[in-house]
Amino acid sequence: MLSASSGVGRGFDHAWVFTRFRAYGGKPCTPGEPPLAFASAGTHWPECDMAQLGQHRPVVTNRCPINDPFMHLRTMKRTLLVLGLSTALAGAATLPATAGTGTPNTATATQWQLMGPNASGGHLAFTPAMPSRVYVLPDRGMRIDRSDDHGLTWQPQAKFGIPNGVGMRLAADPHDPDVLYVAGRVLGSGQGFLLRSDDGARTFHTAVDSPTEISDVVVSPSGRYVFAAGDAGVFVSSDHGLNWQQVPGSPSGATRLALDDHDLFVGTGKGIYLIEDALGNAGPAQKLPTPLDFSVQHLSAQGSVLAASNIFQGAVFSTDHGRNWTQLTGPWGEQDAILYTGLTATGELQVQTVAGAADGSGAKNLWVSRDLGRTWTPKPAATKALDAYTDTGSFPDRPQEQVIAAAAGIYTTSNSVRFQRIGAPDAEVDSLTVSGSALIAGTATAGSYRSTAPLTKNLQQGYQDWGWTGQRTDTIGNQIEALATVPGEKGGVLRTRGGLCMTDCFALERSTDGGATWRTLAQVPGGASFSVAVDPRDTSKIYAASTFPAIGVYASQDGGATFQLHQFPELQGVASVAVDRRVDGGLWIGDVTGLYHSTDSGSTGVKVFDGQVNRVAVDPTDPNHIVVVGDGMIKVSHDGGASFSDATGIPELTYDDVTFAPDGTLFAASRDLSEPGQGVFRSEDGGSHWSNRVSAQLLDPDVHSVLVSPDGHWLFAGTGSGVYRLPLS
Repeated sequence: MLSASSGVGRGFDHAWVFTRFRAYGGKPCTPGEPPLAFASAGTHWPECDMAQLGQHRPVVTNRCPINDPFMHLRTMKRTLLVLGLSTALAGAATLPATAGTGTPNTATATQWQLMGPNASGGHLAFTPAMPSRVYVLPDRGMRIDRSDDHGLTWQPQAKFGIPNGVGMRLAADPHDPDVLYVAGRVLGSGQGFLLRSDDGARTFHTAVDSPTEISDVVVSPSGRYVFAAGDAGVFVSSDHGLNWQQVPGSPSGATRLALDDHDLFVGTGKGIYLIEDALGNAGPAQKLPTPLDFSVQHLSAQGSVLAASNIFQGAVFSTDHGRNWTQLTGPWGEQDAILYTGLTATGELQVQTVAGAADGSGAKNLWVSRDLGRTWTPKPAATKALDAYTDTGSFPDRPQEQVIAAAAGIYTTSNSVRFQRIGAPDAEVDSLTVSGSALIAGTATAGSYRSTAPLTKNLQQGYQDWGWTGQRTDTIGNQIEALATVPGEKGGVLRTRGGLCMTDCFALERSTDGGATWRTLAQVPGGASFSVAVDPRDTSKIYAASTFPAIGVYASQDGGATFQLHQFPELQGVASVAVDRRVDGGLWIGDVTGLYHSTDSGSTGVKVFDGQVNRVAVDPTDPNHIVVVGDGMIKVSHDGGASFSDATGIPELTYDDVTFAPDGTLFAASRDLSEPGQGVFRSEDGGSHWSNRVSAQLLDPDVHSVLVSPDGHWLFAGTGSGVYRLPLS
């Protein structure tokens, strides 16, 4: 029997889909967050050294310690452009703008509620024991989302509880809907684990602890046998997951599993293996003579048919329970990349392809065969709407309806032509603002979303989906790092977006309709911009913080028609900028080296104090009242910055954001970094004393942004897994 324990570290998933995008020179790598999670054909991008981690905002000495990070970033960008995946380039993405409709839910909540937005794909698990239930392991891999009503509403669950533990695949028990298994790895250590939940993903315990990662798990139709695949080989339990042992002679480097009747097929880094009668008297693992010998990225079985593929090396399939294999060919080009292969509950064979092109215009398509690959029907609407598939499945009581995990969402379709997004609300929300009756949320990978539902007391069904345009959501180069409402301008909003350029850049964009549509004001050099501010006295003056390599403050005096970079030598990575309303051109500049005050729009500055500053907030009713948060600190001034005092009794955490409520109450966000975040902190005495009692029921204490509605009724927390709200009155 194997032991149960946990570890720490970091690593990468050998998968095509980007699960993270942190531009080198933007926010640096943090524990559990690789700057890029891209790998194909066994090749991945360099990891960052954990020993170098320790600062959230970028500085030259804190960037990923590889020989030439910008070379790797530019190579990645060229690859994306050639394949033409979901990238946001110089143009601004137009994103949905409406709240859900349907039957009102008149129950009034007095605790935190997950509001959405649905903006994450991932991996899926269904169970015949509760046909309307679906489990989703989101792209971030940090927890499980669950819906018990075919995706109409989602119940967030707590994180796995393993430091730096990231799930890779999941499987549900066919007879007990509350039993769930999650295969995963501990980032950085090389260790792996298999978790089991007996309460519908609310809590987990470790079933298997492996010195190497575990990447997949399957459950037999009876629920008695459970198999887990990893670098060390295949593990098996024959007593409903209670006791485990390694299958003798099983192949190492196992990446994918598929059960066909009593036989187990194992995809590895060097081909496909068969373990006959795995549910009884298991035979030795046999390497199958497939036409293509590749590292298996996708492996699926349905009836007597199996299909396997690798993005750059092609696909194979079998129609006789895996005894004979044929190379899978079709109307697509011989050199096309195979993004996905799979089998639906109704027996359709699906292949998603993309042709490489220097300008990203290569043909993309989903091909569907109902006669085992003899004829194919193109479904171009699927790739146009969803982009690359990650996983597919079906609700047991709706076999004709396919559920698809893809870019920025979970979707359903019955014909691969028309789609509906049903989940999953697990996006990292780095910025928040309110425009009119809508809340706008800026996500780390999928642009900005807006909805009127979060400001509504009586929620409608589907409120966690903030609307969908029916077009694929850009998930690369579409990190919304900052949002700001333009004072006095109806529908006026600004945002900064980490763009995907051939050099390091970010875009400053403007909306005049409350975040429904956007236009680019400027695309400027810089790794990222985590703060944008508008002078309330003269809204033609706009300021945006800029990090490495263009360190400083971009300033516009003409409403964004032109921008000029202001900088001075002391700055090493500007994270926040706030207007000092007492002085024309007055700015508070939060840098990784400390807080600075400028009276000439950032051309020069005087250091006020040392420390890594993440956010500066000025009291909207009193410009002499300033609150500054950062790494391990909250500081307060009541005399216009002449002096600052430290807040009393706060934990040593990373505080990423701070905001004033209309009544003067302060709220600060603490996020995961060197220490786990502890949610939202509250101060009722101007910032001298703080408590996080308000976060007692907040499921995700990794809070990146915080905001109070203009009427003071709602507190919003943008977390690593969506927007939560709490009624304040």
